[in-house]
Amino acid sequence: MNQYEAMFLFDPTFGGSFENCESVVRRLMERAEAEILFCRKWDERRLAYKIKGRKRGVYVLVYFQASAGKVGSIERDARITEEILRLLILRADGVTREAMEGSYVQKTEAEGSEDTAGSRGAGGNGASRRSPSDEREVATVAVAKGRAGGDAPPAENASNMD
Repeated sequence: MNQYEAMFLFDPTFGGSFENCESVVRRLMERAEAEILFCRKWDERRLAYKIKGRKRGVYVLVYFQASAGKVGSIERDARITEEILRLLILRADGVTREAMEGSYVQKTEAEGSEDTAGSRGAGGNGASRRSPSDEREVATVAVAKGRAGGDAPPAENASNMD
């Protein structure tokens, strides 16, 4: 069994309650006989472009274990589930349980410190102080960790984001 990292993008009207998102993820994973290791709401954001007519989306981060043949069934089931706008699955064999929880904790602590440090100060708009390059760096690290095994070519690590 391999370990994978999945980022689900949910419709914001459905994803307003994390319990709704979690139940859909659990249903998909049970059908594929996958074991969920970690499942948390990542963020709700405005999208760069409309996806299925939506301008916002709720991101849910999931780490799970499954056999390689089951990943395709998870992707297929996600495509026909109306509440899921997009799905990206990467291999994450080198990611430990502490790293899974640590990445989530670091993100929430960073957001909390921005609020207490006066992010609504001089600018007054409460905008995030993270730059796009910071987010690209985090994404690059996540992809690199997903490919840590080195035994699969990059095309097998990423799912189709249609």
